[in-house]
Amino acid sequence: MIERGTVVGVRGNRVDVVLGNSSACSGCTACSMGDTGEMLLRDVADEAGAAAGDEVEVVIPESLRLQAALAVYGVPLAGLIFGYLAGVLLGKALGSDPDITGAIVGVLAATAALAGTQIRERSLARNGRYAPRVRAIISRGSERG
Repeated sequence: MIERGTVVGVRGNRVDVVLGNSSACSGCTACSMGDTGEMLLRDVADEAGAAAGDEVEVVIPESLRLQAALAVYGVPLAGLIFGYLAGVLLGKALGSDPDITGAIVGVLAATAALAGTQIRERSLARNGRYAPRVRAIISRGSERG
């Protein structure tokens, strides 16, 4: 997926880019939503030498979109379901209320799954294969000296 955006921050060979709200971006979680409703993509690899104010093309790997959706929605949901089922079985074995035990274990499993997802996300962020990158500078911004 290729998106256009404006560079708003530069740190060495990494930039922060504000993206326009395209229909493809609406379901993705790779970016964070700013206070103004703009989509902010942080720490984009920049080999083109972009500066603050430059309009750039950013390549976001398609596999990142699918993995982000799976990680944010699928993994915690699976943890909740399997944790609930395990908690029900544990509750029956211990002689306690299976529904309450299932709910507690389900929430704990979903929380653990989400924490695992965040740890995995950090390791994938170091892998350049999944990292968004600046493909080209479309126009130089007025902030360039």
